[in-house]
Amino acid sequence: MRKITPAPRLASILPRFFRVPVSLVVLVAFVQVAMNTEFADSQVIDVPKESSSVANGKNTAADTEKSPTQMGKDQVALGGSGVRCPEKLPGYRQATYDRIAWLVTHNAMSNRVEGWWFPNQSYGITRQLEDGVRGLMLDVHMIDGEAFLLHGSSIFGKVPLETCLAEIKAFMQQHSDVILTLILECYAPATKVRESLEKAGLLSMMHHQDSADAWPKVNDMIKEDKRLVVLTDAGGGEWRGYHDVWEFCQETHYSVKQVADFTYKRNRGNQANSLFILNHFLTRPVAGKVLAARANDSSVLQPRIEGCQSATMRFPNFVVVDFYECGDTLASLADFNQKWIGKQKQKLQHSRHESASALEK
Repeated sequence: MRKITPAPRLASILPRFFRVPVSLVVLVAFVQVAMNTEFADSQVIDVPKESSSVANGKNTAADTEKSPTQMGKDQVALGGSGVRCPEKLPGYRQATYDRIAWLVTHNAMSNRVEGWWFPNQSYGITRQLEDGVRGLMLDVHMIDGEAFLLHGSSIFGKVPLETCLAEIKAFMQQHSDVILTLILECYAPATKVRESLEKAGLLSMMHHQDSADAWPKVNDMIKEDKRLVVLTDAGGGEWRGYHDVWEFCQETHYSVKQVADFTYKRNRGNQANSLFILNHFLTRPVAGKVLAARANDSSVLQPRIEGCQSATMRFPNFVVVDFYECGDTLASLADFNQKWIGKQKQKLQHSRHESASALEK
């Protein structure tokens, strides 16, 4: 058998050596183009036609007064409720924190508009909050000694935790009646998270809750300006206001591939815990707007929210979704909250009437 000299052997190996990396680069580039194309197409559907002033590069007060979701989806997304944000609900301030179903975005930092790969949301944090989202699930990691938000790997996207928290602070300053919840999957020391919250100016706004106490009324949280609730899966309890999520919450399973597999079966957290995380998103193997549209459709989401209490004996406090603008998330939450708050108001009025009748006798 003829021996292959070192030079030809190297030449025969090199093409195979480069073949896999090149294929991966091509595959990743194709996926990114597809994602960007899908997002661009969604903008054509979701965003109304620009006014002449926007088309000409000029913004008037009328053009900037509402976000695209507000302008194009207020009536459609909310069905007949006429209410988009929980602050608009009649009885909102008199409700307790644990008796409002809050819309929560899964991996909220990971979004298409800011260039994240394989995102779970379309828009950035500020836009999410403007649209009515009131809970953010965030993954906190350490990079070079600093706290960052990322999902899986920094290759897919990253942002300093402090930057995200500064956005949140700015929004909360502009909306003094907003209650916001952060649910952290945390791989960073509690001291680093505290440092970022302090630098962003949010530390003084954090509500502290003892697990044995009843949750306060929204109005009390607003008056005291303790409007930020932080829950974490690591380091909870190390400092005041930094709550252990599994001391307060229980959750449904989060690894679901199809609508038929949605259940109320408990995944993590003690059954006695007062707050309930209703995970309601599909992953196959990553999130997508088509999957989100199926999960978020009112025919799927509404019955799941309304059936939560009878199935689990727990109020659906946090309804967690991907691509919240797909389907009917805002409408479903608004309708459910209106019905619930209305029922509680009727019970209170009935109780007062009975008390007054008893005093007259």
